[in-house]
Amino acid sequence: MRSGVVLVLLVSLTTGGVLWSPTSAAPVTGHPRLWLTANDLPRLRSWAVESNPLYRDGLGAVALEAKADMDAGLVPGEDGGGRTYELYPTEMYAELFGFMSLISNDQVARDDYAQRARTLLMGVINEAAQGAAEGQPFRDPDFSISDRSRWQGEAFALTVDWIYSYLSAADKATIRQVFLRWAEENLRAETTTYNHPEPIGVVNDPVLVSDPIRVRYAANNYYTAHARNLGLMAMALDPADDPGGALGSYLGSATGAWLYVIDYLLRHDARGGLAPEGFEYSPQAVGYVAQLLLALHTAGQDDPSLWGPQVMLAANPFWDDLVTAYFHSLSPAALAHPWLGEVYQPAWYGDGQNYWATDFIEAFGPLGWYDSITRNPARLDALRWIETYLAPGGAESLLERAGDDNAFHNAILYFLLFDPAAPPPSDPRSALPLAFLAPGIGHILARTSWGSDATWFTYSLGWNSIDHQHSDGNQLEFYRQGEWLTKERTGYGFNIGSSDYHNTLALENDPPEHNEPDDYRHQLWLRGSQWPLSPSADGQIVACSLGQGFVYALGDATGLYNSDYEGSRDITHASRSIVWLEPDHIIVYDRATSRTAGR
Repeated sequence: MRSGVVLVLLVSLTTGGVLWSPTSAAPVTGHPRLWLTANDLPRLRSWAVESNPLYRDGLGAVALEAKADMDAGLVPGEDGGGRTYELYPTEMYAELFGFMSLISNDQVARDDYAQRARTLLMGVINEAAQGAAEGQPFRDPDFSISDRSRWQGEAFALTVDWIYSYLSAADKATIRQVFLRWAEENLRAETTTYNHPEPIGVVNDPVLVSDPIRVRYAANNYYTAHARNLGLMAMALDPADDPGGALGSYLGSATGAWLYVIDYLLRHDARGGLAPEGFEYSPQAVGYVAQLLLALHTAGQDDPSLWGPQVMLAANPFWDDLVTAYFHSLSPAALAHPWLGEVYQPAWYGDGQNYWATDFIEAFGPLGWYDSITRNPARLDALRWIETYLAPGGAESLLERAGDDNAFHNAILYFLLFDPAAPPPSDPRSALPLAFLAPGIGHILARTSWGSDATWFTYSLGWNSIDHQHSDGNQLEFYRQGEWLTKERTGYGFNIGSSDYHNTLALENDPPEHNEPDDYRHQLWLRGSQWPLSPSADGQIVACSLGQGFVYALGDATGLYNSDYEGSRDITHASRSIVWLEPDHIIVYDRATSRTAGR
């Protein structure tokens, strides 16, 4: 039985314009302290044994393969030092070896792994220490803020922390020199639109969230990667190795600017657990935030009295909602994929290159390890069940995913998530309601049961202001007897993002300011689409009722069809009333008017 849903406004937990001093914190003084501490090592070493399949066929197997790659000269030899994709990214190997130097049960093996990690780490650092130089390996000014930095950027600070005792004073001085430059590049990054908090240098001040569009861009995966990398670098070195505290001072910006804005977004325009960029980028975008929050906790820097409430992962309801939203977002039944095995079809939104539910280990891994060390068994069990049964390939491919040799940090996170002594996780879905509303981006997800034979209904109406969002206001989807009867056209870019691919109205409007035939806005105008990036106003769910046996919504999308920026303002009204009468009847009533007759 479904109970009614009451919409409430979540009040932001923000603080005034106080400049928090990093010297006033009480950090963990030893190493490791990022993602794990010395207290965790005995337990983790007890897991790093051949009798643990997640280690034997997962992390342990990856480590052996990585050693072979290094011994064969593939790393660092085949790493071109570029800022985007590299087949053998040096820092990824260094991170893995650094982690193995902590958890291996043999001291000789630990020493070997640590020396490998140091060799690889300092190879990159010594190149970068020569100064920024466009196009030069490891020295390009975009190296620290482009694709490579989000895919593997955590590796540098984690490796430093994990092999700290193996680094010389000269090593640490060079690392500090490079980290200071990289930190400043992250602080002022312009990889994408609104890619850093403004004004720079201001922390814990409402001025940082005064521009709603700038706040929404805090959902971007580059933005959250910059936040993670900045915070990790600031916590990696000891005060004795950071004269004057210059590097450590960047923790004030990471927490008081970046996390301040991100936390505000997660409580407002992203509240409800669905991240704005969609299924393609959400696992990474929110994962980077979870990785930073985990590190703040293990480093003893998640004290709200020092840095503000945004540093406490447990204080933001988004993280519980993220797990609930994930359950509601997956199809009732799985399909057989030719090479992935069993996959679920999500209620996709935003850009997408492949249509299956991707692995959220980059978010659920750090979240689960946080739950393990803070003793939150209910959510930890749910996350372990998700990563066992709902990730691509299901339970049969768990060990294959745990041995991911394309992203070594995934193998680390799988290892941390699965205590071999824990009982098998149980399916938590029966305790969840059958209907779910994510009010931040305006998504309704409802089903008749949690069985594989359930009927499933989705409705979407929210805001469309940042990269990777689609013009899907007032979209409906319907899934019945194991297949979609109607859904959005999943894909990537403005073409696929057009409203006529999203089960909503296409309305003729005034031509846009940018109306050249090869401009994407010209094409969207010809197709009657809502405007991406620059609509006049957000879509609004005016009324909503999730009741026993029905779902009702009234959505006003008028502002999404107009764009003041493009001078396209002819639509005076565009709304949809929709009722789902379970299980098989959907009633839709659309209204649209324009200033110009005949449109």
